[in-house]
Amino acid sequence: MVFKSQKLILEIPAQISSYRTFIDTCCNFVGDFEPLSGDFKRLAKFKLVIMELLTNAMKHTKAISFLELEIGADEISIRKIDAGSRFSFLDSKTGKSYCFPLTGFRYPTQMLAVFGDNYSLDILIKNEDLIEFLEPKEIDYLSAHELPENFGLMVIKQCASSFHYHYNVPDGRNTFEVVFNFK
Repeated sequence: MVFKSQKLILEIPAQISSYRTFIDTCCNFVGDFEPLSGDFKRLAKFKLVIMELLTNAMKHTKAISFLELEIGADEISIRKIDAGSRFSFLDSKTGKSYCFPLTGFRYPTQMLAVFGDNYSLDILIKNEDLIEFLEPKEIDYLSAHELPENFGLMVIKQCASSFHYHYNVPDGRNTFEVVFNFK
């Protein structure tokens, strides 16, 4: 059986007055895709990822972004692409700050990366311009006050099959890629 992928590209302006239009457009685009249609949990995870990527665009990019959705035979890929600031993080062990492109590593290297004030997530550094966000360890906060403010990356990873960040050195573009695999 031959399957032709379907693709949707949306421009996200630097300021969004309503997320609703973007979310509805994305949900309508995947509405007839068999693995999502009629499965509330899968569709809710898809929608949550779209909301988090839009929030990321508004909160961190401060520039025009693009959201690309592609439906394959057994998967959906979502890419948020922008030319904003490069992604950065701290090594939880050393406190050293890293920004892309990453140098001085043996690839692949796994580390616990710190984002924002008190939020950490395991990452796999695959090469100087590609990291994979890994499944978070069990989270056990004693109260809502302990929850980190910026935990969208963790939310996305818990919803998706895979989640990567890629920095394209020649054109200075950032790409967050989320894949839902339904095999």
